[in-house]
Amino acid sequence: MNRLTLKLFLLALLLGCTAVVTAVVKAQLGPRHLPSARYLKAAAFQDGDWKWADAQKGAVKGALTFSAKRPQQPVVVYLVRLGDGDKAGEQGVYSAPATLDVSQKGGKFEPSFGVLVRKQKVKFLNDEENEISHNVYFLGDIEADLGIFDQGQSREHEFTDAGEVSVHCSIHKRMDGRFFIAPNPAYAVLEADSDSFEIKDVPAGKYRLHTWQKQKRFKDFETTVEVTAGGTTSVTVEMKR
Repeated sequence: MNRLTLKLFLLALLLGCTAVVTAVVKAQLGPRHLPSARYLKAAAFQDGDWKWADAQKGAVKGALTFSAKRPQQPVVVYLVRLGDGDKAGEQGVYSAPATLDVSQKGGKFEPSFGVLVRKQKVKFLNDEENEISHNVYFLGDIEADLGIFDQGQSREHEFTDAGEVSVHCSIHKRMDGRFFIAPNPAYAVLEADSDSFEIKDVPAGKYRLHTWQKQKRFKDFETTVEVTAGGTTSVTVEMKR
């Protein structure tokens, strides 16, 4: 390689490195945004004016059967209170569970999975030890972008609708998590080593029982159940392919 060729090669290499550095700097210093939450496919429910605290209560218990090998992932069993025409009715007024704090330390969401209830809040904490920025956005039944926030800052979001949410960071592509928002507090989470459940303190009435799978391998199960005051309703949940 002669001197002229070498000089041209080094010049091209320098220009290429300069372009890469410029692109990185622009990405870091570009405009930040805080768009409003958008709900696209989430299930909306009405509370009505009746209160869980005043209602007579019963329980629902049961067992899950699987037609094939079950993935080592949780299954959620939840109830939707029915109204006229056996359609989703008023879910009642209840106290939302405490705010769930989600850490982002080390470039990961912790916890990375959880089951929430409508009207419950989640607080995403940028608790990194170094000056690292994070973002939080949701995909799935509920879609929203909480923007970019720096070390020591946080973002809080209240889930007013029910549905499945996958959680991501636009800056760190391997940061992800999953949440399921139940329509009311009547739900049970079955871990991978459990096949039985009991949902206690359910206001008496008619409900539609549903399942949700973190890793969907079976058809979700549905059935109607009647909860009586002081009674326990038993059900077999058949998970089939």
